[in-house]
Amino acid sequence: MNKRVVVAALALAAISVFAQETVKKNFLWEGATDTQGKVETGSPDSTAGYWYEYTDENDQGTSKFTWPADVEANDYNNFFGPLIEAYAGIKGSFTLGDGYEYPYAGIGFNVLSDKQEGADITAWEGICLAYESTIGFGIELGVENEKEVTAYDNYKATVGKSPTSTIADYAWNKFKQGKWGTVVDQDVVLKATAAIKLKFEGTAGTSGDFRICQIGSLGRCTGCGSCCGFSYDSSVKAAAASSVKAAAASSVKAQLSDRVLYIQGISSAKAEVINLQGEVVKSATVSSTMDLSGLDAGIYMVRVAGKSVNFAQKIVLK
Repeated sequence: MNKRVVVAALALAAISVFAQETVKKNFLWEGATDTQGKVETGSPDSTAGYWYEYTDENDQGTSKFTWPADVEANDYNNFFGPLIEAYAGIKGSFTLGDGYEYPYAGIGFNVLSDKQEGADITAWEGICLAYESTIGFGIELGVENEKEVTAYDNYKATVGKSPTSTIADYAWNKFKQGKWGTVVDQDVVLKATAAIKLKFEGTAGTSGDFRICQIGSLGRCTGCGSCCGFSYDSSVKAAAASSVKAAAASSVKAQLSDRVLYIQGISSAKAEVINLQGEVVKSATVSSTMDLSGLDAGIYMVRVAGKSVNFAQKIVLK
């Protein structure tokens, strides 16, 4: 038996729940419609999908995140829900500190549950991301029992920096191991992935700003829209573009009266109404009003796109 087969066999032995439960084939998390701070992966477990942060603190490191000062945790001690609702995504800054040789800071969500059992994510075909960031980072596939299976050398795709919002797709063949830990076949990892992680790492003193707008299975992401852009010292042009978009969006208003949505500030535009599952439930080209009488009561996001404007607003139908 060759060495790679032996390693794969040992990896399987280290996974307690292997490919017994498969998440739904397609998923898309949208910051513009999320009020819980939770990615709906299709897992029936109520603890699945909640965003969390992690740093090198347990390795005696001092890396840290800095979140917007105007956001506080809700009554359930959930911080990411209010953060995402306020900024249509996960917006923050990070600084890598000293104390650990390989400093890191990251955010992530568990695919199946907070017990971090592995799930089969093969059908996703890859990961899409809509984001803006002043620095590159990695998307990691956190396999179940990663200490024993990969020795923390997880499969990772490299995300390039983009000070303005962008969409990127990463098929599974773009995910590679660093080859410094335990080499494992990718099929093993895809059939037992416990968490998806977005990880900033490098040398002490490295810092950056970012906003994560969407994450989903391959090809599902549509973009960040216009919200809460940054003024980057490294890109005057990007800052100016952000200001223009913000000014254009500020002139657009959406007001709800009973089940009629009035859109002001733009002569003609495409409008979409999106539910909390990220599904477009109504779409139309509108000049002033939009009839929502056919929709169920609940929370929705209205997204309006037209010339020089990309606008999003939450509404509540009663």
